[in-house]
Amino acid sequence: MAALLAFGVATPVEADTFVLVHGAFQSAVVWDEVAETLRSEGHNAIAVDLPGRNAVGVAAQTVTLQDYIEATRAVVEAASEPVILVGHSFGGITVSGVAEAVPDQVDLLVYVAAYLPQSGESMETLALSDADNAFTAETFVIAEDYSHATILDTDQVRVFAADATPEQAAALRASMVREPLPPIGTPVMLTDERIGSVPSAYIRTLKDGTVSPELQTQMIERAEVETVRDLPSGHAPYLTRPDNLARLLMDIAEVGA
Repeated sequence: MAALLAFGVATPVEADTFVLVHGAFQSAVVWDEVAETLRSEGHNAIAVDLPGRNAVGVAAQTVTLQDYIEATRAVVEAASEPVILVGHSFGGITVSGVAEAVPDQVDLLVYVAAYLPQSGESMETLALSDADNAFTAETFVIAEDYSHATILDTDQVRVFAADATPEQAAALRASMVREPLPPIGTPVMLTDERIGSVPSAYIRTLKDGTVSPELQTQMIERAEVETVRDLPSGHAPYLTRPDNLARLLMDIAEVGA
């Protein structure tokens, strides 16, 4: 299964619609600046708001990874053409599930500082394997009823965006939400026949405290992803380098490799 996601992008993709999927502790609003740049260059850009944003109690306990996949799939299938599907962080798990479900609707997968799973892996298993991230034992705060998690207030900027300006740091804190716990521990099941038929690329963030560059590199190498672009940013380039991120997305789509 080591080469389950063995992708390269040899030619430009035909799709002109970017579907943008956020990660944990975030919502669709984080893509606003990236989407604006994509639209200003004539592309379509749609940011998905995953279920359970800021939920607590039963409302959070009943959210599933399949809910994330189905919410994103609905946006993909509503597009007038196959899309470029972009997943940030935990969004990498979600977009993988969507590409497995509807591979013919996805022209290209782009992982941005994302968990790039092999079949049977979850965000939890990948995160726990990351010995080089900036998390401490106190950073990941789990609710007493195990319904949701948050990031310790004093660690949010350090872990997500140590490269942020004071204004960007304030925006990051304002964007953070509670994340339902069940999807985090749910594995995604993938096959060579379905997701394995979809080209993929990876944008690696070189100053990342959440998904360390070391783990990103390991995931890229075991999946044999050939199209890789680097950003000298923390985990939130949509906030600290939105124009650079948008330009990289367009470059990957236009040039291919």
